Amino acid sequence: MKQIIFITSLVAIIHFAGCAQQPDKEIIDLKATTSISGPCEGCKAIYESPVPFKKLSWVDTLPGYNEAGPKLQIEGIVYHKDGKTPAADVVIYIYHTDQSGRYSTKGNEAGWGKRHGYLRGWVKTNNEGRYAFYTLRPASYPGSNPPPAHIHAIIKEPDRNEYYIDDFLFNDDPALTKAERSRQRNYGGDGILIPELKNGIWYGKRNIILGLNVPDYPTSAAIKKMNSGLPVGSPCPAFGPLHFSGADAGKEACPMCKYGYGKGIMVWFNHTNLDTMNQFAQRLENEMLKLGEKKLRVFLIYTSPTFELNDKTGQKILHDKVKEWCIRQNLKKVAMVRVLDKESCRDYNINPKAGNTVLIYKKRLVAAKWVNIDYSNQALDEIFKQL
Repeated sequence: MKQIIFITSLVAIIHFAGCAQQPDKEIIDLKATTSISGPCEGCKAIYESPVPFKKLSWVDTLPGYNEAGPKLQIEGIVYHKDGKTPAADVVIYIYHTDQSGRYSTKGNEAGWGKRHGYLRGWVKTNNEGRYAFYTLRPASYPGSNPPPAHIHAIIKEPDRNEYYIDDFLFNDDPALTKAERSRQRNYGGDGILIPELKNGIWYGKRNIILGLNVPDYPTSAAIKKMNSGLPVGSPCPAFGPLHFSGADAGKEACPMCKYGYGKGIMVWFNHTNLDTMNQFAQRLENEMLKLGEKKLRVFLIYTSPTFELNDKTGQKILHDKVKEWCIRQNLKKVAMVRVLDKESCRDYNINPKAGNTVLIYKKRLVAAKWVNIDYSNQALDEIFKQL
C-alpha cells in the first residue's frame, strides 16, 4: 500500500472587499507575489501606525485605557506555522468598540480611523514572539440580539502581506452561543479568550499561529516532508501510556491491546503548545460522539521529549497542565495520553524532529499516515475520508 505524506492545502473563501489605500513603501515587501487570504477590507489600516514599524514595542496601551470601563490585558505568543517556533517582528493591529458598542471617533481621524474609531493599537512581537495590549473590554453592538463583543485583529509578517485573523472573543460572553462558536474559522488559531478577573483587571491569553487555517497561505520551506511513523500495512505494537482523558483516564493502559480490534486515529506529537490543538481536539471529540466508541477511537499521544522522567516536580507540573487542558476542551471520549518510555516512540518509528505523526489503524494495522499536518479542519477532512 502506498505511503501517504499529507501537507494540508488551506482552501477557503473570505468575503472581504478590496482596499484602496497604499501602504508605506518603507515597510512593504515587494517579493510577496501571492495574496494571503484574498481581498481584505480595512487591512491597510495596519499601515496607519503613528509609530514606524521598526520602532514599535511589543506592548501597547490603547487610548481610553484610563477612562471608565473594565480594564483588559491581552497577551500571548505568536508562533510560526509549525506551532513551536516563536515569530519575531510580526506587527499586530487591533481595534474595537467603546463602552457603548460603537467605533467612536474624536473627530481628527484620517484614513481607516474614520471607520475603525480611535480605540486601536499596534505592537510588534519581540524576539520571543511575545505581544501584549492594554485596553478596555469592548461592549457589544447596540440593539437587540447583537453579535458577541469582539476585538478585530490584523497581522503583518515581515515578508508577507497583511491579513485578518479571527477576532478576539470572550468565553464568558452570553452572546457567544454554540452557533456563534461553530461559525469561527480559527484563522491563526482559536481566538476565544478565557478571561480571568484579578485585582480589578481582566486578563486573557491568546497564542497565534501564523497562517493556520488562513486561505492561500504559502507552505513554509522550514516544514519539510519527512519520514516518521510505521509504514502503511505494518502491525501496531503494544504500548502502555498514561491516560489523562477518555475511557481509561487516570490509568496506564495499552490502546492496541484494548481497542486495536476496531479502527482509530493516533496523533503522536512532541510539543507542549496544546492551545494549537483546541479546535482540532474538539472536532475529534465530536466525531467520536457521532460515530460511537465501537466505530472510532482517538488517541492524542504526547511524547514529551523536553521533560525528564526522573524529574518528579516537572512531571507533576506537566501532568497538571495536560489535565487542565483536557478539562477545558471537555474531552470525554478522546484519550489524551503520554508515553512514559522511549521504546514506544522507537517501536512506532516516530521521528523526534516531526511536529506530529498521524496514523490511522484498522484491525491493528496502519491504514494511512500523515506527517507534520496543520491542526486544521482541512486536515481532519482528509483524515476522516480514510476511516
